[in-house]
Amino acid sequence: MLRLPVLLIFAVLACAQDRWAEYRFGPFHVVTNAGEREGRDTLAQLTQFRHALGRLTGKTDVVSTWPIRILLFKAAKQIPSFADGLSLGRDAYTGALPARQPLPPPMLRDCARTLLESNVGRLPGDIERGIVELLSTLETDGSRITIGQPPPEAGRTRDWAKLHMLTVPEDYYGKLRVLVHNLEQGADPEPAYRNAFGKSPAAIEKEVDAYIGAASYSTASVNGLTLDPLKDFATQPVDASVVDLYLADLYLGTTETNAQARSAFDSVLKRTPASAEAAAGLGLAALAAGDANEARKALGTAVAGGTASARALAEYGRLEADDAKALAALEKAAKLNPRWGEPYTLMARREQNKQRKLQYLATAAKLSPRDAGAWQALALAYQAAGKIPEAADAWASAERAAGDEERGKIREARAEIDRQRIEFEAAEKKREEEEKRRELEELKHKSVASIQAALDKANRGDTPSAPGGKVEPWWEGPQADAKITGVLRQVDCLGRQVRLVIEGADKRPVRLLIRDPGKVVIQGGGDRTLGCGPQRPPRKVTAEYFTKPDAKLGTAGEAAVIDFPQ
Repeated sequence: MLRLPVLLIFAVLACAQDRWAEYRFGPFHVVTNAGEREGRDTLAQLTQFRHALGRLTGKTDVVSTWPIRILLFKAAKQIPSFADGLSLGRDAYTGALPARQPLPPPMLRDCARTLLESNVGRLPGDIERGIVELLSTLETDGSRITIGQPPPEAGRTRDWAKLHMLTVPEDYYGKLRVLVHNLEQGADPEPAYRNAFGKSPAAIEKEVDAYIGAASYSTASVNGLTLDPLKDFATQPVDASVVDLYLADLYLGTTETNAQARSAFDSVLKRTPASAEAAAGLGLAALAAGDANEARKALGTAVAGGTASARALAEYGRLEADDAKALAALEKAAKLNPRWGEPYTLMARREQNKQRKLQYLATAAKLSPRDAGAWQALALAYQAAGKIPEAADAWASAERAAGDEERGKIREARAEIDRQRIEFEAAEKKREEEEKRRELEELKHKSVASIQAALDKANRGDTPSAPGGKVEPWWEGPQADAKITGVLRQVDCLGRQVRLVIEGADKRPVRLLIRDPGKVVIQGGGDRTLGCGPQRPPRKVTAEYFTKPDAKLGTAGEAAVIDFPQ
């Protein structure tokens, strides 16, 4: 185990002897004391690696929940022996590499896992492991990317061989992204494989057996990005005190080196007592060691000092008893890292307002699509709120996000909520149909009342009078030119219009339109009301009308006078 004196040597080298610079592109930050060319070349390799992963999985913009910070040392002996991959520090995944060397497989594996988790929904274990192992031997030469280089014999697992077969040979090249997309959307393996390769999963597995038996592994070239490191990668100097924090972050992510991490951050604090970031690192290290009291104290100091560590703010929010202080820290954490869902999960636990709680849980699940626990929490909250369809969708997402072991339990819960959703949708459909029926009935009654009121007004002769009391006739236009005597069979209410169906002496129906009830004379000694629907019993009627056929309504003319004899 690396001891504290060696760490102090690193800090001294960083502060007193070396000049450090940082280069950034996408999620990668390369911080180096090895010189400008080495820093840019390493960043170019990492960028091409990211591009290759995007090509394989069908992702056009590969991001990372946390930045990936690589400390590039000019001498391999400066790198701690344990630092062969990535670990999560205060504000980034942190790793160390020697300059002027190809990217090593352990680092590429960790980069692949990190980018998969941030960009691709949960895939079957063999597919994910195969992608990671396939990319662990990726080689770059400028814009030329080579995939499929076989690892040492011990590393040629079945998962690696399967992904090699599905990506490198010409028959399958470029089709993996189709499989990934289908599996991400929750498709079962059978249709997902057939859609991607035209073969069943069982057929593919048989081919893998034969592929492993042949042991003939070729490579394939992938077109990389056209990069100009001098123009595309901006450089900025890094202060020695910041490098000290980056070096301490290397120790923060592993259990074996946690004691050294605490000593390293404590050492920075002794030199710079006001360093909020050193206090944040010390608090995270204390928390990892199970020392909640020291963690709370150090994290409180970091928050008060204005730390920019989203992790420190979130952990403070988890430990702080005061809801207002906790929520303030968690909101700041969410702003500092808008791709991280954990602050929203923690805010939901503190929130009393049910609507805001649901919003926090929904945001947490959206930002953590591979976190089955986040989707389950959202599903349960939707159930409690009576939002059954939303709960069913969340359970489906939880099942897709679950690992192989927990997927069965989630499927059982999903089956129950699916049953509830079917019942809910049936009840909702019945309610909507009943509501529609009531609305139509109400509209029908209003229409009948409006028509009848107009007819009654016309029958009463309520027409305007001229000065002096002389009654003016209500209609001075053309007189009706047709007439029918028969039986009124049907009255169709069409909004503010009415269609009469009169059966004449020849038993043939004649349909007449009442376009404006106020301009129709209804007379006679019989029942003069016009109720909508079939007339029971049918009534004798004589109607005078204007011959104006309407093909759309099927009417022969417009009624002018309707006479109901006694």
